[in-house]
Amino acid sequence: MDVSVALNEFLKSFSEKAPKTDGYEEYIPSMVGNDQEIYDPQYFIGDTRVMPRAEIEGSIQNNARIPLGKLDGEEVYGARDRKRGFGNVGVDFVNPNSMVDNVPTTFGVGASGQYFTKEDKYPEVLKQFNYPDSQKFGKGLTVDQLSAYLNTPLSENVDLSVKGRINPYYVDPVDGRMLGKDKYIGGEIRYNF
Repeated sequence: MDVSVALNEFLKSFSEKAPKTDGYEEYIPSMVGNDQEIYDPQYFIGDTRVMPRAEIEGSIQNNARIPLGKLDGEEVYGARDRKRGFGNVGVDFVNPNSMVDNVPTTFGVGASGQYFTKEDKYPEVLKQFNYPDSQKFGKGLTVDQLSAYLNTPLSENVDLSVKGRINPYYVDPVDGRMLGKDKYIGGEIRYNF
């Protein structure tokens, strides 16, 4: 699904209105069957174009039947609730003003993360074996990475690019231990011949 369509559907779920256009308010159009109305919002702060972006996927499982084994020759089942999602959101900006005519400066920020919770519910028959009513797993929302960037021309032939990111929950890839924050800031100057 196109990101702008997904974002508009997300905004529509809050009954948001699109920005005013030519003196009237236009609602974000709905999607009907295969006839998709694509709304490409043009958000501006002054002369800077603002482009929000979001890519989010996930699933919800409620009271799914899970096999737990056999008791006295009969299958015993529990129930599972699970919510999981992942994705990234951000906003990009394009400013037409820079040190070089007709070459914009672009910059933006973003975040990626995931959400996971799970609860396994056990039947009454297992209470005699000291099983709990349920067990919960998962942290809920986890931010995987925060990032920012800036690209700007310095002259007709020279561009500057600066990027930064931080991973708040960096995990050692070998043994899985939490190592704290992983930080990166980098830049490059490009010369165009």
